[in-house]
Amino acid sequence: MSFYSWKEIKEQAVTPKVKRRVIAGEKIMLVLYEMEPGAASSIHHHPHEQFGYVLQGKLRFFLGKEEKLLSAGDVYHVPPNMKHGGEVVGDKTVILLDVFHPIREDFLKK
Repeated sequence: MSFYSWKEIKEQAVTPKVKRRVIAGEKIMLVLYEMEPGAASSIHHHPHEQFGYVLQGKLRFFLGKEEKLLSAGDVYHVPPNMKHGGEVVGDKTVILLDVFHPIREDFLKK
């Protein structure tokens, strides 16, 4: 398939406060996250390179030993195997678009 609508992609519950929708090609993947107030992504790492674009809300993001408050319009880059995570700041839902290379096979199995 070459055309998609996020509204038509099945939503996956990651946690009670985090949902995602996944679109995967052969070598690249898009993941649209909705993180409710109070949600957090624990510090973790993976072999995939990742870019993230904040579409809405505020997110405290941890990347290696750095910490930054991100808001709509900000972009982050996570090199392979670098520890990272984030938490919603404030009372507005955070919407993020992440791009992974290669695709996260573990996301396709859920």
